[in-house]
Amino acid sequence: MEYDRLILDGDDSIIRTLFFTDVHITGRNPRSRKDNFLDTVLDKLSQLSSIEKERNCDFVLFGGDLFDNPSVSDAVSGRCAKVLRTFKKLIGVAGNHDLFGNNIDNIKSTRLGLFEKAGLIDLLYKGERLLVKKNDLTLQITGTPSHFGIDEDDIEGDYVVSDVHKDAHKAIHIIHGMLMEKSFNPHMKVVTFDDIIGTRADLTLSGHYHRGFKPVNIDGKYFANPGSLSRVSADVSEMQRKVGALYIEVSKDNINLEFIPLRQKSGDEILDRSFIEKGKYREVKMEEFLREIRSTSDIESADIKSIVRKIATNENLSKDVLEYALTKLSQAEENLSKE
Repeated sequence: MEYDRLILDGDDSIIRTLFFTDVHITGRNPRSRKDNFLDTVLDKLSQLSSIEKERNCDFVLFGGDLFDNPSVSDAVSGRCAKVLRTFKKLIGVAGNHDLFGNNIDNIKSTRLGLFEKAGLIDLLYKGERLLVKKNDLTLQITGTPSHFGIDEDDIEGDYVVSDVHKDAHKAIHIIHGMLMEKSFNPHMKVVTFDDIIGTRADLTLSGHYHRGFKPVNIDGKYFANPGSLSRVSADVSEMQRKVGALYIEVSKDNINLEFIPLRQKSGDEILDRSFIEKGKYREVKMEEFLREIRSTSDIESADIKSIVRKIATNENLSKDVLEYALTKLSQAEENLSKE
């Protein structure tokens, strides 16, 4: 971010903002969608722009994965940019789908990086701090984008806010990571509220987990994720899920949170479950195949970057070697996207 202080106009000392996450803009229709996916998600962004004005928001916060891949077409990028220009100010972090190989170092070569250069979005990076002042209220905002090893290597450094500016009355932290109340899959890396309860942030906002969760208050500290702005899966929970954003009011003494649902069609109208029914047999066979792999190996993921990580751990390779290998993978992914 090119600035570290933001002075707001207004007659009161209340900062108003919206938070949304995981839009996954793409020109390709997910196989589960019956509608025109791009038209639908851009309409969701337009609705948020209208709410921003109706609620007199000072700016809007974003939790990552604006795009479904880091090199969407010019036509798709142009349509997205046209909508984002209607926002007063957009501040957020990069998600894993915004990056090549989940490598934050190559952000400048991505569409999200281009939008940052064009002034359509202001991105927060790890270690940066933004102080927002409105009359006699000061709010601190920090963020951690997705990156190699998020939810694994440095949970405290990524999630826990340990330093709050002496002038700040409240602190908000945004992260694109798998934060939830508890783990429900032993093969999935997650961070729980208990893991980061030592944070000094009054409100921790997360993306990445598409289903989201209602705001949770633990000893005066809030954790919230309104869920993905788009539904790309046709499972039962997504068929029924309400899509929306979180409205936030910050004052010296309090933080008020309100989930605002957006206008959307029913799951039956836009989500197609037929491929799920047809694919049940294949899914069962695939699960059996993965189970066989896990029974003969301690590698728990078919993801190439996870495999590289596991090998590096088993061979006691240095972190520099691991990061070099992962960087080469992300560069290869970037080069393939240009072909």
